[in-house]
Amino acid sequence: MDVVPVYAGPTRGYCFAPEDFLCPETKPTHLPVGVRPGDKFLGLDLTAHWLPNYSDQISAWRRHGATIHIVVYDLLPLARPDWFEKATSQHFARWFKTVTNHADQVLCISESVAQEFRRRIIGTSAHERVKVSRLHLSGDIVGSIPSVGRCERVAQTLDHVRSRPTILMIGTIEPRKGYDRALDAFDWLWSHESSAAPDLVIVGKPGWKTAPLQERIRNHRENGLRLHWLENVSDEALMELYESSRAIFHASYDEGFGLPLTEAATHRRWALVRDLPVFREQNLSNVRYFDSDAPEALGTKVLDLMGEAERGLPPAASPTPNWAWSVGKLLEELGLTHDGVVRQPPVLRMVS
Repeated sequence: MDVVPVYAGPTRGYCFAPEDFLCPETKPTHLPVGVRPGDKFLGLDLTAHWLPNYSDQISAWRRHGATIHIVVYDLLPLARPDWFEKATSQHFARWFKTVTNHADQVLCISESVAQEFRRRIIGTSAHERVKVSRLHLSGDIVGSIPSVGRCERVAQTLDHVRSRPTILMIGTIEPRKGYDRALDAFDWLWSHESSAAPDLVIVGKPGWKTAPLQERIRNHRENGLRLHWLENVSDEALMELYESSRAIFHASYDEGFGLPLTEAATHRRWALVRDLPVFREQNLSNVRYFDSDAPEALGTKVLDLMGEAERGLPPAASPTPNWAWSVGKLLEELGLTHDGVVRQPPVLRMVS
């Protein structure tokens, strides 16, 4: 079995990528992808703004005997377009139409996403044609070829976290992440339960439609004291933040999966999350749930979580899935295994 990397860009369709495509110095090729009967195209990345432009190419692959397999991370731009920029929702709608018209299989990152996908294709031709499967994710950062290094600000924040009880929040600053409600809860804590209240570290890039919230964080009276916002950290630094924090807090209104929960379980850290089916689905013993955004109620949940953290670590996740296991499950879903064994060892190489 050959695993051949391919890529698409804004001005051309899918082309073969060099086998060392992860190296920054590598120049892309412009050789269009050709297929043979039995080939499988796996769309791992979300390319909502490009995939619809190349539907003719994908159709040609199918006519030549290839099958199309697309990863679906979530359907939130369809369900809640108000959380996204208008152009993003429009691109996503075109992408969804392309997927339902051309995919043979979709691999959803949670059962919640799979159920939503099935619901949206009921009564269409895709309902009988498209196989809806699962892509199982892992929280094993070490097994993902992690980035390394830390700038001076990140190093200073790590020193602070190691010296103070701290809760960690991870994710882009965007409307659905619930950072506004989380900050309301911490404002209440710092005003009413100052001695018991933890510090808060946010790790996430500045996103869209949240300019006032971003200014609120930057201009907050506790910014740099009990509130810290790191816009960009390496995987190495993120793992250190997990290890140094007492717990994580995930206030998102909806997710396709919720990777920080699994990463927290891998690092044996407690997690406080909104009570959502997609989070319950993971069935993790380190997770506690909240269902009220009222500052006092949510702040009290934070204090309860810190109390659990003081009493000890959560039970170790058993078994803790790693990315090798995830790849094995992916190959199984793609029909590339026989009785749980890979039919042939995957080989990453360029084809002529």
